[in-house]
Amino acid sequence: MHSKFIILGSGISGISTAYFLNKAGYESIILDINDPLHGPGSTIRSAGIISHFFPFAEEIRIVQNSLRFYEDLLHSSSEKISYNNSGLLAIYTKSDEQRLSDFTTAMTSANVNYRYLDKPELKKLYPMISISSDELAIISEDSGYFDINHLFNIIFNYIQTQNIRIFTGVQIKKVQNNGSFLFHTNHGDFTSDKVIIAGGAWSDNIANLFNCNIKFDTYYTQAAILSISQQFHKYISSLPILYRLNNGLYGRPFSSSSFLFGDGTTKYLDNPNNFKFRTDESFHKDILNQATKLFPHKSINSIQRSWSGLYTSSQDSRPIIGELNDDLFFLGCFNGLGIMLAPGCSQLLVDSILKNKFPDDYSSFNIERFNNKNI
Repeated sequence: MHSKFIILGSGISGISTAYFLNKAGYESIILDINDPLHGPGSTIRSAGIISHFFPFAEEIRIVQNSLRFYEDLLHSSSEKISYNNSGLLAIYTKSDEQRLSDFTTAMTSANVNYRYLDKPELKKLYPMISISSDELAIISEDSGYFDINHLFNIIFNYIQTQNIRIFTGVQIKKVQNNGSFLFHTNHGDFTSDKVIIAGGAWSDNIANLFNCNIKFDTYYTQAAILSISQQFHKYISSLPILYRLNNGLYGRPFSSSSFLFGDGTTKYLDNPNNFKFRTDESFHKDILNQATKLFPHKSINSIQRSWSGLYTSSQDSRPIIGELNDDLFFLGCFNGLGIMLAPGCSQLLVDSILKNKFPDDYSSFNIERFNNKNI
């Protein structure tokens, strides 16, 4: 079976790349060993947050493009889902102010609305939230979140109505490249002119099939759903996304009676195929401790459930997009923020392939910044 493009990976990176190729009039085939809706991939394990709170204007513009992707696709789909435009409340201290200035400069440059909240205003807007005497707050008003399970099911179902073929459970036995790519798999042979690796934490394993390496750090993130005491349920729907600047704690309303919290700052050094996708007891204790400080007055009941996942980060913690080798491209290293960055970056990749030129405005994402395509 032949296609102009073969995309390796069926998470949000691969799916959105296929979407933009299809819009440009190019067919593609997506191959993945896993089921994107129930497998170990990062997309379905995401918190679904769309944040405009970044220290770089380029990332914010990419997020804005990603949000347009979701809006356009949802407009085309018969299934509907709402975007919860809750805002993002970042909590920081005086010692964070120099770092915070990078965020506010970037948000101003990208025309993102934000404002500082003093403690009386914070208490009035969000009576359930408590911050310590040395902490301050700023809110990014354009940020929000989706129900990721609902969203990705809609996207996956819609993509399959387009000129895009998706094959899961695919084991690639061998790849040959003699002017075009030939994949020998348990589903038969596939051929293509160009290949895009969009495999998340498994991307380096995939690149090895082409005798290439992609150097990135892999981290594991853990998340938990905390049940909230009944007397506080009336506040939950109006709460914003929460983000603590000094340690990366994040959270958002999950349901009318629960709140999601997570973090993702621990490196994972083993092969991703060996990851167990469990949370550890120290995480449970830490997340309950931090949540209880943010939501005091016995508002937290218990952990309902928890999970973990993997994400990748580049040497400079910014996305990597570009040509890894002749007609072999890579898209990834979203630092755990694939839901907000992948669609905008996939659009950038598709445009750069079709125009044979990487836009200067986003040179900070170009794979060539590492001075070697095969990084």
